[in-house]
Amino acid sequence: MIQDEIMTLYTFKDIVEATLAVDQLKANKIESFLEDSSRSGLNPMGGIELKVFFKDKQEAEKIIEDFKS
Repeated sequence: MIQDEIMTLYTFKDIVEATLAVDQLKANKIESFLEDSSRSGLNPMGGIELKVFFKDKQEAEKIIEDFKS
């Protein structure tokens, strides 16, 4: 997998929680963005996908895990 590849780290059901997660990552200097998968037709179950670069995956997972607890 290429280090600059974008991946889905987490799927949120709530836009507020998803936005707060992006803010947490930004505070830790990790670039991320949100994509509404139900609007794009990628996920019929819906949800807001938090996307990060693969190179940031491990650090971002730790930050989101702390955020979710």
